[in-house]
Amino acid sequence: MTEKEKNGFSEVAESLKKYRRADLVDQNGESILDELYVDLLDGNIILQKCLLDNTTFLVGRKGTGKSTIFLKLENEYRKKSGYLPCYVDVKTVLGTLFKVF
Repeated sequence: MTEKEKNGFSEVAESLKKYRRADLVDQNGESILDELYVDLLDGNIILQKCLLDNTTFLVGRKGTGKSTIFLKLENEYRKKSGYLPCYVDVKTVLGTLFKVF
């Protein structure tokens, strides 16, 4: 591995520490996601579809709830044993990769 590649990897790894995301918490720092989440379809169909073992793409305009669905998914996986949810801001990682390479 070249020195440039090592430095690039280091920058990408560092960018993962600087993620920005919304957290839905009350004034005590407690999650209010379960109280606020409202699925667009009856029976939480969107959430259930996203929980399936296949790949799901969420597409929509800004402010339509895509990030809230991700937060809800992460919350649901935390409740299950054998899962470790992980949030990666791909836009930040890719931006860092393109800047480095």
